[in-house]
Amino acid sequence: MPELAVEQLGLRIVRGDFARNGGLPTEPELSAELGISRNALREAIKVLASKGLLEVRPKTGTRVRTRDKWNVLDPDVIGWFSLDGKDLHNAFDFVEFRRIIEPKASYLAALRATDDDITRIETALESLCSCVGHPTRVPEADIVFHRSIYEASHNAVLKHLGSLITPLMRNQVVLTTEPTGAFEKGLPLHRKVAQAIANRNPKKAELYSQQLVNMPYTDLHEWVHPPDRGLLP
Repeated sequence: MPELAVEQLGLRIVRGDFARNGGLPTEPELSAELGISRNALREAIKVLASKGLLEVRPKTGTRVRTRDKWNVLDPDVIGWFSLDGKDLHNAFDFVEFRRIIEPKASYLAALRATDDDITRIETALESLCSCVGHPTRVPEADIVFHRSIYEASHNAVLKHLGSLITPLMRNQVVLTTEPTGAFEKGLPLHRKVAQAIANRNPKKAELYSQQLVNMPYTDLHEWVHPPDRGLLP
């Protein structure tokens, strides 16, 4: 029961349901709403506090912390972000992260990929190309392709990040491939990245990966227009 309460409250916090005054409803109100005991609710609040979402104060009660205090790489928090109604700002932040990390993962993949790694990347590319005309298959195929590159980097941290960010990647891909022709437009660069890795050319792999990740970043930048944020050089 505490696990269900953690899931329900976590999603509501990420969604901004409690953002107006920063406070949660009282214990009796929340326990009645969720259908759990107050002890179970307290356990759920402890879990959410450990993820940085909540702060428990003796006199003022339990309050939602600002987003900059959240553990945004916690798997549960990432999952709640991905369920947050296709939030553009979440997708934009994620693509900024990809612009910084993924080209270097491609660079390392071109240096370190085994023959089996290259086969997996090429197979993932073929599956991605077969999604033309089948838009519902695109997110999963795109995730497999990009994760195969993270895996081929043979860097333990990058491989873990590739696994961790799957929910956000799915959400971002759905958003940025919805416009007609957007998915097809990016396919040639997917192919160039795969070829550069297969040819053991790290500089080209990094360059083409940067160009590939720039495509959704530019689209999302135009949609979101975040204040005081320009395109990265």
